[in-house]
Amino acid sequence: MIRFLRADEVEKLLPLSAQVNALHEQAHPEQYRGDASPEEVMGFFTQRLEEGAQVFVAETPDGAVTGFLLAVPVVRGASPFLHPARHVELDQICVDEVCRGQEIGKALIAALEAWMHENDFHEWKSMVHGFNTHSQNLMRGQGAEVLGLRYRKALG
Repeated sequence: MIRFLRADEVEKLLPLSAQVNALHEQAHPEQYRGDASPEEVMGFFTQRLEEGAQVFVAETPDGAVTGFLLAVPVVRGASPFLHPARHVELDQICVDEVCRGQEIGKALIAALEAWMHENDFHEWKSMVHGFNTHSQNLMRGQGAEVLGLRYRKALG
C-alpha cells in the first residue's frame, strides 16, 4: 500500500533514510554525512513537510515501511531567461534493500504522478548520481529522460 506519511510518523523513515545515506556517503564521503542524529534526520523530514513537501510511503499490511519518496513542489516565476514553471523535485527515493525487485519504486512514482495530476503539476525532475544505478534504472524505467550532465572538479 502507498500512502502519505503524516508529520508525526517521520521516525518510520529512519531505517530507510540511513540506507540511502550510507550509499551516498560511501561514494562521496566528502559531501555526505554519516553522523546525523535521528533527531536531525526527523527534523529534516518534518521541516520539508511543513514547507509543503509530500512523503509517500510504501508499507506492508502490518505497517512496515518498505520504501519512501520525498516530493518537493517547485513553483518558479518567470525571469528574463526562463518561462514560469511548476514541477515536482523527486528529492529522495528509497526502497528497502531486502525488498528490491518488487516494483515498490515503480508504485511510489505512480502514486507521485497521480498526486501531481490532481495538483496541476505536469513534470517531475530528479538528480541521480552516476554511481546509483538502481535509481538510474528506476527513472529510465518510468520514462524519465536524461536532461543534462552535472560536472564536478575537486581541487587538491
